[in-house]
Amino acid sequence: MTGGCDSAKISDGHRGGYNQNHIAWEEGKQEMSYKMSAKLIVVGLVIVAVAAGGCGRKGTSITPDLTADDESLRRGPETTTGTGLPDIDQENVHFQRLREAGTVYFRFDSSELDPTALATLRQNAEIIRQMPTAIIQIEGHCDERGTQEYNLALGERRAMAVRDYLIRLGVSGDRLVTISYGKEMPADPRSNEEAWARNRRAEFNRAN
Repeated sequence: MTGGCDSAKISDGHRGGYNQNHIAWEEGKQEMSYKMSAKLIVVGLVIVAVAAGGCGRKGTSITPDLTADDESLRRGPETTTGTGLPDIDQENVHFQRLREAGTVYFRFDSSELDPTALATLRQNAEIIRQMPTAIIQIEGHCDERGTQEYNLALGERRAMAVRDYLIRLGVSGDRLVTISYGKEMPADPRSNEEAWARNRRAEFNRAN
């Protein structure tokens, strides 16, 4: 009987040792599983960080504007005059210069061009050459003294003197027409020497 009990004790001890070894093995297996899971999580975080950094370095994509209307595409880019200014009517600009600074003045009862008048006409010729399509009208004017008939004739002589000199400077005579207003269109309506000096003149206008 004693031997049987010892055999039972040995068997129970055997089973107890097996159970403890099995539990230790299971615990080791679980620990390894936890470590592997932790490593996978760390690797996943590294991959996400690298991917995010790569996206941050990429340039911003610019999508071309495909909504421009057809009319703007047909017009194309804005052109300029070569001076950096938008395209404008250059002849009108030149004509304004001619109107503002091109008036020629005469002495009393004279159609002779003095040195000041000649200098003004040289400047005017340069301006007119930059207006190749313009027909220029030269207007002869007088002060209020004298008869209307006499002043109409004097105004015509003044306009013709200006025209002839411009032709000598190279302006085509086909582009120059003359008219006399006599004393009918004074620049200054007063009756004194200053006003009369301003009214004895030849002015420029555009005939087309």
